[in-house]
Amino acid sequence: MTPLGKVGKYELRHQIGRGAMGVVYEAFDTVIERAVALKMLRTDVFPPEQLADVRARFKREAHSAGRLSHPNIVTVFDYGEHDGTPYIAMDLMVGEELARSLDSGARMALPQVVRVMEQLLGALAYAHENGVVHRDIKPSNVFVLRDGSIKVVDFGLARIETSNLTESGAVLGTPAYMSPEQFLGLPADARSDIFSAGVMLYQMLTGDRPFSGSPTTIMQKVLRQDPVEPSVLNPTLSAGWDALIKRVLAKKPDDRLQSAREFAEWMRLALEGKPLPQAPELAADATVRLAPAKGKKRGRAMLIAGLSALVVVGLLAAVAFHRRQPPKPAPVAQAPAPVAAVPQQQEAPPVPKPKPRPPVERKLVKPESKAERKAEPAPPPQPVVAAKPAPSPARMGKVVKLDHNWGFLVVQAPDPAVKIGDRLYANLADGRRVPLVVRRISGNLVSAVPEGQKISDDMLGALVTLR
Repeated sequence: MTPLGKVGKYELRHQIGRGAMGVVYEAFDTVIERAVALKMLRTDVFPPEQLADVRARFKREAHSAGRLSHPNIVTVFDYGEHDGTPYIAMDLMVGEELARSLDSGARMALPQVVRVMEQLLGALAYAHENGVVHRDIKPSNVFVLRDGSIKVVDFGLARIETSNLTESGAVLGTPAYMSPEQFLGLPADARSDIFSAGVMLYQMLTGDRPFSGSPTTIMQKVLRQDPVEPSVLNPTLSAGWDALIKRVLAKKPDDRLQSAREFAEWMRLALEGKPLPQAPELAADATVRLAPAKGKKRGRAMLIAGLSALVVVGLLAAVAFHRRQPPKPAPVAQAPAPVAAVPQQQEAPPVPKPKPRPPVERKLVKPESKAERKAEPAPPPQPVVAAKPAPSPARMGKVVKLDHNWGFLVVQAPDPAVKIGDRLYANLADGRRVPLVVRRISGNLVSAVPEGQKISDDMLGALVTLR
C-alpha cells in the first residue's frame, strides 16, 4: 500500500472518512507498530475568527475521551500538531455509524435496540461518573462494529467538570437531539445526555424522530410539545415503553431519570413486561422557560402587582354596579283563559210527519245456486311471517397486510366504534379464530397484534369480526 505521507510518527495509508471539522485516515504508528485512525482538523475551511474556537473544541475531544477507558468509548492514544494542524490518534474501528442504518429506514428488532442502548447507557454512566458530559449524543456519534458492539465517539462538545475548556452556557449540539436546557443556553449536566439518549431510543423503537422540522420548529417542539407515544407508531410496544419515554424526555431535568444506570434499569423492566418503579407525576405545565434577568425582576413584580390591582378594581366596580340595579319584578302568572259557557239545551221543536211515498215495485231476487257459489273466488292467503334468524357476528373487515418484523397485522374497513385496546377476531380459512388486540387506529385502518401467538401467512385475507 502506497502511503499518502507522514504526520509525525504516523504513516498515512488511505482516507476512511471526512466530516465538517476533520478528515480521518487509516494510519500506521511506526514506533509501536500498530494501525490507528488519525483524525486531522481541517484548518483550511474555517475563517480566522472561528479557527481558535474550533481548535479548542478539537483539543477538548482528545482531552475528554483521553481520560476515559471503557470498552464502549473510543480510545484516544495521542494528540499532537503537524505543521500547525492538530491531529488525534485513536482506535481503528471497522463498521459504520448507527445513523447510516437508521437513515436507510431499516427497522431494528427490540432485542437489538436494547443491546445498543445498554452499551450506550453503560458508556454514559462511566463518563458521567468520571465527570465528563458528552453533550452531543446522536446516532452519527455512535459507531457500530461488525460484532454488534458500539463505540461512542466525538467528544468535541464534552464538558469536563472543574475545567474551563468550554463555556457551559454555549448553545452547541445537533437540534434534533438537543435537550431543552441546551436550547435555552443553560448549564447541561448528565441529564442532558439522558434526554439525547431518550431521543435515540424513541427513533430506534418507532423509526421516526420525536421532534422534526426546521431548527426553529424543533426548538419549539422540544420546549413545549410532547411527542406521540411510541406505541402509537409501533403497536407491538407495551405501555411500559410509553412511560419510559415520557420520563426520559421530560422537559425539566428534575423530572427525568437522574442517571444512565437508572435509565438502563427501567428499560430492562419494560422489556420484561414488569411494572416500572413508582415515580411522581410530571407537572401539568412542563414547558421550560428562561428565568428572568435579575435587573428585570422588580419591574416584572410591579407589572404583576399593577395588573392584580386592576383586576380587583374591576371586580369591585362590577359588584357596585350590580347593587345599583333595581330588582327585576317577579314574573306574574297569567290567568288561564276563560272556559266558554256551555249553552243550556233547548227543547227540540216538533218533527213534522213525513208525507206518504208512492208504492215501489219490488222484484224477486233469485237465490244463488251452488255452482255460482263455488265460482266465487277464495280470499287471498295471508302472508306467513318467518322467524328472524339469530344475529351472526358483525363483520368488520379483513386483514390486508402482515408485518413480520414487528409482529402486527393491518385490518381494513374498521367499525367506527372500535377503540385502542379492544379485542377483535380473525376468522381463518381452516376454522380457527385468532383474537387480536387493537394497538393503533388510522382512518379506516387498524393495526392489531395477535393475542398469545405470532402472526402467520394464513392470517392474510382473513375476515375480521367484532365477536
